[in-house]
Amino acid sequence: MKKKFKKFKIEDIIAFMAAVFVICAFYAISATLKNKDVKEEVVLAEENITTTTTTTTTTKAPEIIWDGLTLEQLAERLDKNLYDTMEGTGIHFANYTKETGLDPYLAVSIINLETGCKWGCSSLAKNCNNIGGLKGSPSCNGGSYMKFDTLEEGIRGYLDIVYNNYWQKGLTTPELMNPKYAASNTWAEKVNRYYEAIKAS
Repeated sequence: MKKKFKKFKIEDIIAFMAAVFVICAFYAISATLKNKDVKEEVVLAEENITTTTTTTTTTKAPEIIWDGLTLEQLAERLDKNLYDTMEGTGIHFANYTKETGLDPYLAVSIINLETGCKWGCSSLAKNCNNIGGLKGSPSCNGGSYMKFDTLEEGIRGYLDIVYNNYWQKGLTTPELMNPKYAASNTWAEKVNRYYEAIKAS
């Protein structure tokens, strides 16, 4: 007895083949996406493994020279209390303080009193850069007072005397300096007026 085979219509065959095609395409796309995810995971893993070296920069704290002030701040304060020919010379006093430790308020106070620059510097200061009435050579206009080539040299020359003859010997205040420095008993009081004005500025 012969078996009878079911005959399929052409439409059924096409539908079957289309279903097979869709299934194959689905698996192909799934495999591609899976492979892409694996690659991305590998890249991410490599990025995580990579170590980035960072350089840490340490900012150095500004150096304090006097009274909680940096060199620039100290020069600025001193400049507020220097007049006429002495204007803008605060940096020279600040540098001297940095080098020696000499009280810059004391130095400027004495110079302000000695030169009278608050009301106009003396001709000795203006013409010969001599701010302390220092005597010696080279001569200023043929007289007994010294002439300095620059105002900075004149300032340093005077500060050297204050530092070496008074400060280094423990005479560090107007009161201690007065007996040796000036005949007037009110000298220290006058210096202190300038001193307090500088501190308050």
